[in-house]
Amino acid sequence: MEKGCPISLDRAIFLSDAHLNQDDLHTRNFLILAERASEENVPLFLLGDIFDLWFGAPELTFGFQKPVIERLRELRRHGLRIYYVEGNRDFYLKKHHEESTFQVVSEKEMQVAVGSRRVYLSHGDTVNRADLGYRFWRSLSKNRFAYGALSLLPSSLVLPLADRVERTLRRTNMRFRGSFPEKETHEFALRMFASGLDFVVLGHFHTESIFRFDPGQGSRALVLLPSWKEEWRYFYLTAEGKHGFRQFRRDAPLL
Repeated sequence: MEKGCPISLDRAIFLSDAHLNQDDLHTRNFLILAERASEENVPLFLLGDIFDLWFGAPELTFGFQKPVIERLRELRRHGLRIYYVEGNRDFYLKKHHEESTFQVVSEKEMQVAVGSRRVYLSHGDTVNRADLGYRFWRSLSKNRFAYGALSLLPSSLVLPLADRVERTLRRTNMRFRGSFPEKETHEFALRMFASGLDFVVLGHFHTESIFRFDPGQGSRALVLLPSWKEEWRYFYLTAEGKHGFRQFRRDAPLL
């Protein structure tokens, strides 16, 4: 984890798990939200799994992903401040997307300051230390040598295989709904608070929740982000400490 908070802001919005997989209303609203963030000068943080499956190498990019990526790059060139934390379905984005699609890409976690409040950001899939089976699978799927070998294969071979994997992954999204490890996640948040952080924001579980610690002070909270496709909702935080969830509407400002 980086020490300190090199990213300092006066407000921001956060969303996760869009799982975009085609040119549909979910994708169009996602891009309109990014456009609105650019217009309103609101920094946008994406906490992973924006696509069902995303390989960093351009030659392994699916066709439907290319216009989304290009639009984000165009918005960033025109001033959008956009940051990315990789999810469990993102693979080695940093090399090809940092300082192009996004200001910063983190493979694991990120710390930012919004006003005086320190915020920890992670996709959230590794907070459960007891889930040894998943952690072993993640270590295999995120193996750099395996990905390097995959990148050497012709895209005509890799993309059809990846397409089948991507379609299989779409059907697994529902599994997250009933598998939130509340005890382990709260323990993780408490460790982060002990290090001086005020907010812990996680994705992955497709659950919209705010767990408040020290409610009298109102300064510490564990935030779980919902899946974008549920109701197009995002979390916001301002320098004054105002925070909560909002539903994206085309006819309304983000903040």
